[in-house]
Order: sequence, then structure tokens, then C-alpha cells
Amino acid sequence: MPDEFDVVYLAIGAHSDKKLGLPGEEAPGVESAVKMLRAIGDDELPDLSGQRVCVIGGGNVAMDVARSAVRCGAEKVSIVYRRRICDMTAQDAEIAGAQAEGCEVLELTAPLAIEMGEEGRVSGLRVQPQIIGEPRRGRPAPRAAATPERVIPCERVFVAIGQDIDSKPFEDMGVACRWGCVVTDSDGAVPNFDGLFSGGDCQTGPATVIRAINAGRVASANIDRYLGFDHKIKLDVELPTVQFKGKHECGRCELGEREAGERIHDWNLVEQGLTEEEARQEASRCLRCDHFGFGAFRGGRNLEW
Repeated sequence: MPDEFDVVYLAIGAHSDKKLGLPGEEAPGVESAVKMLRAIGDDELPDLSGQRVCVIGGGNVAMDVARSAVRCGAEKVSIVYRRRICDMTAQDAEIAGAQAEGCEVLELTAPLAIEMGEEGRVSGLRVQPQIIGEPRRGRPAPRAAATPERVIPCERVFVAIGQDIDSKPFEDMGVACRWGCVVTDSDGAVPNFDGLFSGGDCQTGPATVIRAINAGRVASANIDRYLGFDHKIKLDVELPTVQFKGKHECGRCELGEREAGERIHDWNLVEQGLTEEEARQEASRCLRCDHFGFGAFRGGRNLEW
């Protein structure tokens, strides 16, 4: 480790795009889903008016891109996924939302190559129909079906098959990585590198913000101990004993959504807020913070922080 630091926390995230590895992938019109969403966040809206769009992937990012393409004027949006819809990693609500907004979901359809027109731009996506097969890594794996290849005509292809971690420079330094993710102990420490800790997407793979925050909490507490301290977060107020009297099981109120025909014409929120009645009911539900608030990722500590 550098002499000027006692500890280094590695949290580089997963900001690189995964590549398809298909012929024609570098053709104009093949774009990164993440870059497209980032541009929209910066108010740089792509003009997809009259274009046919293919989105490759089955996660939440793929659904976000597909739904954004609709709002950017695309004539047709097809979500191409090599597994079944039930195997998609996107949330059910996101898939249903995309379909309600007119996006076509082509399940069991594997991309083979990018077709190009006379000017070298994208003119279509060549695909191979799939058939679901034996489980592999926890999910039934698809294989090529005895069905001819076909071409989906399109002018734009957005790739949303996941994000990569730029781990090679650290692997070259000797940092252990598995599937591109930095290997750590349960306390966030990187094995065989004294004073090096890691967490977040570069350690778990692309996940949720709350998991990354939790990893930071784990690392900060254990870095504190590594440095020879044992700081405690003190609470200056006395918390009352948890009372369960009058508490009973109650279902969760889900947020309603605006009509699809209305929301596709703007960038306003899709979900509607809770009514006063729903908000009161949600506020009265006991989520057992005393039990679940400790967190599932204990970071090498079984009793306390």
C-alpha cells in the first residue's frame, strides 16, 4: 500500500458496458443502454422519431431504455431476450409497464449479428429462436431451436446486457477477482492485501444502491477496528420498548400508475402517490426495525456493530 495511506477502500462500481461480441457490433446505430439513459438524465434526448428500435437484454435497464425509446418517438420497440419472460431479471412491474406502453417482448430470441445497410448503418438484428433446456447456474438454459434464423428490421440497437467492472488493472496488481468482481472477506477486507478493503458493485457485481451503502457501512466499521479504534455511535435519547399491542399483519399498499396512453407522452412520474387512507395504513404497519434493522450483511460481526 502507498506509504501516505493506512487504508484504501476500493469502490469503483461497475461503469463499463458489456459487449455483445457479435459481428457488426461497432456499426453506427448500435449504442450503449447506459449511455443513452445517462444522456436522457442530462436532458439530452435522442431523436428516435419513426425509427424501429431493438433493445437487447432482460433487466431493469433494458426496460428503462425501451420505455424511454417510446417517449423519444420510436415507431416500434422490440425487447430481445434469449430466455423466457419469467427468467428476466427485471422487476415484474417494469416488464408489465413496458408491455402496457407498447413495447414488444421477444422471449427465447438470441441475437446473432447486426445487419448493416448500404451506408454501413444498422438495418436489422439477426436472431436465432431458442428452446428452453436444462438448468444451468440455477436457471433453465436456452439452446438454439430447430427453427430458421430471421432478421428483425430496425434502425437502432441498444445493448443492455449488463455492466462490467474494470477489474483488470487490479488483477494485474495481484488482487483476487472472480467473474470480474473483487474477492473480499466477510468484513470487506481484500485477502493478501493488508489495509485494502472493497465493497459495492465492484465486489458484488451490479446490484442495488442499498447494498452498496450497506457494504460501505460494513467496511467503515471494520476499517475503524483495523486502525485500532472501537468507535461507537451513541444515541443520546432513550428508546421506548417495542410494543406489539394492537399490531396485526397487514398487506402492503402498492402505488397506482397513470394510464399508459397518457404517460408515454411525457417524462413525468409513472406511479401515483398514496391516498391519505393508504398512507395512514402504511404508516401504521410495523416493519420490525428492531429485528430486521440490523441488516442481513453483518460484515463479520454476529453480535453488534
